[in-house]
Amino acid sequence: MPNIDLDDEFLELFYNITNSKPPKDLSLLDLKKQLINVVDTLKELNANAKKPIYSKAINPVAPEEEEDKKGPAILIVDDLGVITYQLRILLSQFDYDIDCSQEIYDAVSKYKKRKYHYIVMDLFIPTEREGFILLTELKKMAAAANTETIIGVITASPRKETEAQCKARGADFFLEKNSDWQNTLVGIMKNYIDAAKGDEEEDDY
Repeated sequence: MPNIDLDDEFLELFYNITNSKPPKDLSLLDLKKQLINVVDTLKELNANAKKPIYSKAINPVAPEEEEDKKGPAILIVDDLGVITYQLRILLSQFDYDIDCSQEIYDAVSKYKKRKYHYIVMDLFIPTEREGFILLTELKKMAAAANTETIIGVITASPRKETEAQCKARGADFFLEKNSDWQNTLVGIMKNYIDAAKGDEEEDDY
């Protein structure tokens, strides 16, 4: 386990790197817990993988390597830099071509510029209303472009009706941010990847 020594200077540096402002309700302890969750999830994935993925996931990809990546494009949308940071690390094991956005207008702009195979978006960005607006708009743009984009919604909302509301607006999957949500999300994305590979193999025959 890496030594994560947090103080006010670290918090300011972290959010400068992730291009976001520290939310007032996020304490150093909360940030430490989230970073440790990433490390724990990566270690568990590494233990179950056929080949090591831990070092690959935590080491940034060089710019020239990033350009050569052929993996599916994924857009991560969350207004908290710590979450986009987590998901970029966790999903990098699949060789995704990953973009991140922290507000709805930037997310829409990015979607207009390229074809994304997957979108993982937080519902509260920063409020539920904006999240629903973004989800609806993304589904409209995907339909207009005749593009099959898998959209998953993640949220800390405990309201039972929230999942139904997201599915009604076109969300392909819904995930509540519980204690093990990172690992669950990795499993969901892996299932989509495996299914896509299976379809490609069938098309080859």
